[in-house]
Amino acid sequence: MRMFLFFGRKARYPGLSYWENFFGGHLNIGKRITIFGENAMHWAIEIRTKKYGVIVFTLPIRTFGKYYGCHIYCSPNGTPWASTYYKSLWKENNRSEELRAKIRKLNFGHNFNTDTHSKKLRALNEKFDWFKISEYDIMKWAV
Repeated sequence: MRMFLFFGRKARYPGLSYWENFFGGHLNIGKRITIFGENAMHWAIEIRTKKYGVIVFTLPIRTFGKYYGCHIYCSPNGTPWASTYYKSLWKENNRSEELRAKIRKLNFGHNFNTDTHSKKLRALNEKFDWFKISEYDIMKWAV
């Protein structure tokens, strides 16, 4: 994809707004660093490493009409669903994601091959979809 972040002269996609055309791409800095604009990555900085995989910082900037939060995660493929480390400044669902990241790290380690472990990763993510304490848990375990 050609980069139009801050440097666009001509709208590449006529159906999109000015903002989406010129701030929706990404900018590669060398081979390891990428800055994403207003797109699915929600204003993020991505750094590729050999030891931890991809380290992603999302910036607390309004994207698609709402704030998506400021978080950092390490993932072998740059997605939060495979992250082995996760921290967020926003309280919205961050504790569950932090616990899932710790579980993935214990099972697979940092920078694992997501293709080789795809079935195990999917099963683990679906098993630990969310962490909430129910009345049953309190009755059974908090005695």
